[in-house]
Amino acid sequence: MLTDVKMRALLADPPTTRMELPDGSIPGLFLRVGPTRHPTWTFRYVVKGASGTTSRGTKLAGRKFYRLTLGIYPYVSLREARAKAALMIADAEQGINPATEIERQAEADTSSIYTINMLADAYMETHVTPRLKSERTAKWVFKEFIRPKWGDRSPEGITKQEVTKELDRLLSRKSKAAAIETRKWLSSMLNWAVDSGRIQFNPLIGIKAPARFTARERVLSMAEARAVWAVAGEMGYPSGTLVQLLMLTACRLREIASVQTSWVDTVNSCIVVPGKSYKTGDLTVVALVPRALDILNNLPKHEDGDFLISSTNGYRPLYTVTPSALKKLKDDSQKRLGRVMDHWTLHDLRRTVATHMARLSVDEILIERVLGHRIGGVRAVYNRYRYLEEKRAALALWTVELLPSSGPDGGSRYEAANDDRPWVQGSLFQAGFEA
Repeated sequence: MLTDVKMRALLADPPTTRMELPDGSIPGLFLRVGPTRHPTWTFRYVVKGASGTTSRGTKLAGRKFYRLTLGIYPYVSLREARAKAALMIADAEQGINPATEIERQAEADTSSIYTINMLADAYMETHVTPRLKSERTAKWVFKEFIRPKWGDRSPEGITKQEVTKELDRLLSRKSKAAAIETRKWLSSMLNWAVDSGRIQFNPLIGIKAPARFTARERVLSMAEARAVWAVAGEMGYPSGTLVQLLMLTACRLREIASVQTSWVDTVNSCIVVPGKSYKTGDLTVVALVPRALDILNNLPKHEDGDFLISSTNGYRPLYTVTPSALKKLKDDSQKRLGRVMDHWTLHDLRRTVATHMARLSVDEILIERVLGHRIGGVRAVYNRYRYLEEKRAALALWTVELLPSSGPDGGSRYEAANDDRPWVQGSLFQAGFEA
C-alpha cells in the first residue's frame, strides 16, 4: 500500500524507467513515476452499464477501461487522490462516466475553455519568447511550480486562498525566491490573458507579493572550505566528486552535473558547455586547473551513456546531491572542523570561490568571466578560448589556497612559487608572490 513515506522516497530517488505503482487501497488508483521527478496520479475504471443490460434490466459492467489523470504528487496528496478516485468509483457504479461528466461541466462553464497549461503555452509563445530576456527563468518556474500545481485547472476556478496557501508552502519548504517568482509569473500570465480576451478576470488581484528576498551572502571560510573539500574526497564518486569539481571550477551545480564526455577538451584543459546547457544561453568555456582535469580523467567509464557524473552508468546525470549525502557532507565537515557551521548550500560554494578570489586580489572583471557572467551584457562568441589562461590562473590561485599541503596544484603559495607552469606563475605574480 502506498504511503507518504514511500512517495517522498521516490521523489528523492526516482526510478530510471517509468513505473505504475498501485495504491493498494483504492482499486484502479495508480501513481505513475519515472525520471521526470513529477509523480502523477492516474485512475483507471470501468463504467457499469457500458456493455448494456440483462433482460431484467441489470446493468452489465463495462469492458472498456477509461483513464483519468488526477494531478501531480505532492500537489495532490495521497488523501486527496483517494478521495477523488472514490467519488469517481461511485459515479461509475451508477453508470456515470466521470470523464463525460467532467467534459459536460467544462462545456457548461465557458470559463473552462482555457486551462492554465493552455494559457501558459500561448503566453510563452506569443509574449515571453519574442519579447522578454527572462524566457529561461519563466520556463523553469512554470515547469517546476505552476504547471504541476494548477496546469489542468481553469484559471477562474483558482481561489486567492489556495494561491496564498501555496505561496506560504513555497516560503516554508522551498525559498522566498521560489514564492516570489511563482506569484510574479502566474500573475503576469493571467494579466496577459485578461488583456488578450482569453479570460474575464485575474483571480490573483489583491494577493500581495511575498516580501522581497535578500540575496544570500553565505561564504565559507577557508577552514570550512578545506573541511568540505576533505570530506567530499572521502565520500568519493559520484556525490563527493561532484562537490570537489564545483569547488575547483566555481560552476553552477547543474552545469557540472550535466558534463558529457564530448564537452571535455583535454588539449586545452577546459570544459566547453553548449549554450542550451548554460544559464545565460551562451556557449561557455570553463577553465580547468590540473587537479580538476585529473579528477575528470579518472572518473569511472560508463557504458549506458555519456554523462560523466552519474549514478546510472552514464544514462542520466547526477543532477543533485541526495539529501542524505548532503547531510553526511555537512555533518562530517563539522566534525572535521571541530565546530558547528552556519547553514550553507552547494550554491554557496560558487560564491565562496568568487569571494576568496577577490580577497586574493583577482581582478573583478576576471572573476565575472570565471563565473560565466556576461560582461556589459555582451559575450564574445567568435573566440571561445579567449581569456582561458587568465581564468585558469585565477582558479589556480584559489586552488593553492584550498589545498594547503598537496603540492603545486594545491600547496601553499610559497611552495607553488617554484612551479614554472605559466598558470601558476601568473597567479602568484598577480597576488604579489614572486619566485
